Amino acid sequence: MSASDPAKENTKVAIEGLTELYDAGKEAKVDIVFVHGLRGHPQKTWEGVNPDPDVEEEDKVVFWPRALLRNTIKECRIFTYGYPTDFATFYPIITPQSISHMSIDNHSTLLIHKLGNVRGEDGTATRPIIFVAHSLGGLVAANALASDYATDAQGQNVVNNTCGAVFLGTPFRGSSKAPWATLAENFLGIFNDSNDKTIKVLDKSSKKLRAISEDFLKLLQTRYSSKELKPIQVACFYEGYKTTKTVMKMKKDLGQIVTDESASLPGYKPIAIQASHSMMCKFVDEQDQGYKDVTGAIKLMISNLDKKKEDLKNAPQTVITFGDFKQGDGVINIGGFVTGPIVGTTENAVTMNLTNTFQGSQIPESAFANRK
Repeated sequence: MSASDPAKENTKVAIEGLTELYDAGKEAKVDIVFVHGLRGHPQKTWEGVNPDPDVEEEDKVVFWPRALLRNTIKECRIFTYGYPTDFATFYPIITPQSISHMSIDNHSTLLIHKLGNVRGEDGTATRPIIFVAHSLGGLVAANALASDYATDAQGQNVVNNTCGAVFLGTPFRGSSKAPWATLAENFLGIFNDSNDKTIKVLDKSSKKLRAISEDFLKLLQTRYSSKELKPIQVACFYEGYKTTKTVMKMKKDLGQIVTDESASLPGYKPIAIQASHSMMCKFVDEQDQGYKDVTGAIKLMISNLDKKKEDLKNAPQTVITFGDFKQGDGVINIGGFVTGPIVGTTENAVTMNLTNTFQGSQIPESAFANRK
């Protein structure tokens, strides 16, 4: 189905599986795949509501992966992925044995399988892929790539041709402010599911989530050292606003659900989006600063596709200043995204400034500035 087909505009988003939102056809250079998080939805997670009173009622709700992204990044194909997920997906210990549930491994396997099938059937198996994931959905995507779930050639092609990942509020690690159990309590608090008994056991089932973060970082390092495969570029974003919840007509301050420290991988500097955890993935127009930052990161990844690793390391448009830090093997500056085992030993050990320009649209320097 071509990009100009009117049926594409009104394609109903499937609750489960892949839904194609846009396709530039032969002009498409990359597949962009959206993955929602805990109790999310393949469409509603990404919908923003325009507060402008002058906007017509039928135009107030904006599903930006379909309505906006195709105009910002024209040479692409866009999918959204839906899957049934509840807290038991990530913390199965809180669910009674009698209640069945899909594990994070199950969802990761299906994501690879379905994407591999679609790309294999239409002859696009080797097209580059960029994932955009919100919250715990980022762990589903990272787990899919880092674990051995590509059981066939089509699935392996998905992993091998993934060139980028944009994570919005994905808790890759516990932090001094929010250890794993506290992170879990924060998520439960959003849905009013929290209780003392549950919180006490959450840390025990966090081993899988910690393993995903470790395995994914190893994958990034392996891909950089590979002579055959391209590196996977990563951009991590965190919520700049606290989350509040109204309970019995009383507002409860839940704070940051995922802190900046938790929303990043070792060696990566997270970028702030000035919104709460659930709102950081909802944009209503191209002027939204969060939209500019996220799409700017995607554009940068696409622009790097044809570059050699040596060129990326010495990219003149990117200026990265390192403070006093310990550097291991496999560190690379990929157009402003830093991978590899970097451990800062002084405050503000890593600072970034970016002045890339894409088709007249400049990525704001503030988007990649060092933030506290």
